[in-house]
Amino acid sequence: MACLKGCSNSQKKWAIASGVSVALVFAIGMALSFTLQQHKHAGCQPEAACRPDADMLDYLLSQGRINQRDGLLVTWYHRANTLAAMEAALSGDSMVLEADVTVEGFNTINETGVPIMAHPPDIYSDNTLQHWLESVLTTSQKGIKLDFKSLNSLGPSLDILRQLTKSGRVQRPVWINADILKGPNVPISIEVNATSFLAIVQEKYPEATLSPGWTTFYLPPILNRTYTRAMVEEMHSLVGELPQKVTFPVRAFMTRSAWPHFSWLLDQSDRYTLTLWQGDKDPMLVDDLLYIRDNTAPHQIYYDLFEPILSQFKKLAANTTRKQVYYTGGSLIPALLSPEGDGLSVEWLVPGIQGNESTATLILPEREGMILLDIGLQDPAAKDPVPVVRVPEAPSLTLESCLLQLATRPGRWGVHLHIAEPTALRPSLAVLAHLSTLGHLPRPVWVGATLSHGSFEVSGHVAGREFFAAVDEVFPHVTVAPGWPEEALGSGYSEQLLTDMLELCQGLWQPVSFQLQAGRLDQSVAGVVTKLLAASPRATVTVEHSSARGSYAAVRAGLLAARAMNKTQVYYRLPQDFREDLLADVGRN
Repeated sequence: MACLKGCSNSQKKWAIASGVSVALVFAIGMALSFTLQQHKHAGCQPEAACRPDADMLDYLLSQGRINQRDGLLVTWYHRANTLAAMEAALSGDSMVLEADVTVEGFNTINETGVPIMAHPPDIYSDNTLQHWLESVLTTSQKGIKLDFKSLNSLGPSLDILRQLTKSGRVQRPVWINADILKGPNVPISIEVNATSFLAIVQEKYPEATLSPGWTTFYLPPILNRTYTRAMVEEMHSLVGELPQKVTFPVRAFMTRSAWPHFSWLLDQSDRYTLTLWQGDKDPMLVDDLLYIRDNTAPHQIYYDLFEPILSQFKKLAANTTRKQVYYTGGSLIPALLSPEGDGLSVEWLVPGIQGNESTATLILPEREGMILLDIGLQDPAAKDPVPVVRVPEAPSLTLESCLLQLATRPGRWGVHLHIAEPTALRPSLAVLAHLSTLGHLPRPVWVGATLSHGSFEVSGHVAGREFFAAVDEVFPHVTVAPGWPEEALGSGYSEQLLTDMLELCQGLWQPVSFQLQAGRLDQSVAGVVTKLLAASPRATVTVEHSSARGSYAAVRAGLLAARAMNKTQVYYRLPQDFREDLLADVGRN
């Protein structure tokens, strides 16, 4: 601008033009910068879903990639390691990128300590982790899963993630995966050291979702075993007290045969999910996947599977009219109740029996719920006594015949066996085990009894320790439903009664639903329901009452007090008219 005085007209024009150009370039640059910043953040709301510690489903939901919290909707890209594979992954429509991290020259004299993208046995790559992360974060909104086969690369990799996170670049979930325990059919220890892996993550990048797995091998017909209870319990002992979300990678075709253990694991924490993965030559069955789907909430399982099995599975899973098969030892969620559902919505149904001894058939109301069966013995003195279903003023029906009739019943239901005669316990469990082996028990099964133990030791009832021992030895895949003898409840549920029952149930592996009499709750110590629910992550309470024990008005306060403690984990075994009264009271409140 100093040229405006004493310069030619031509010079003045050039000076003005230059100034305008600089201003225009500056303005365009600022606008572009602003636009890029807006683009960088615009798609990631709310903030809680746009963090490295966010839930993957919440994040993908916020991006519009899925329309509900369902792990089956998530798609994956594997081994996005080389530059070419990374570019293909970034240009594709997969929602989560999985890549493998090692250090350059791993375990050689040329090892540099620089994290690179390579899957063993490769120890060199045309792509570093730094470049991989820069590319993924700059050009995509895809979730990140990093797989580590050794500890050498873990610390340096998490340092890079930490720097990028501090600068505000990592606005998406990050999963850190490693096999940290020896799993099925693996004869030698090749897993990453569990203690060190977890300690390094806690120190350097605790924001990540943990993905700790088991090493596995499969070579039929010899090396064809599945996950054991000990393997699953050891994993929970390692991560149970950690603050992070945890998704356990599990070999898909081995999962159904180990479902009792994984059902237990998922019940231990709402931070837990499973990620089912498939080996190249694994004998995967769609029916096994459907079974897992039926026995979990949609947000609890991710399915990292190959085609065509994935498409076949998705098609059948979407069929709402297909027959669902439930694990007998699973909770009533999702068989009868949604994850956030109301226990009051589950109804207990008392069947009738018609016909004579040889043609007896079960009669049930046209409603869904838990079918309550009182069990005795046909001939207690027989060498092999036969358990039967007892209904007042009706012919007896063998338990086996009853359950076979129920197996064809459509709808949503479960079975609650109440062992009315102590000697009927083991024969009844044997029938359950037999029918389960044949595939005729497709619904949740409860086995309950009035127990005798400690401060509530009363003759004529099932001995407490015998009850749990029989379940463990004969058929452990049930929910146990223990109750106290009425003779011991003169002063309600005392502290000692609770203590002795909880001592009896200590270390219990199965789900448990403590049976409480509604009429005794107002005489009991404070917090009965709360104390029982705290006994186990798999604990529920069933509050029961019958017309013979008094009117609805007499137990109304106890029922409402139990409901105030917890809505999902408290069930109500009541006559239909009492249940309707309680529903009306709940509606008014």
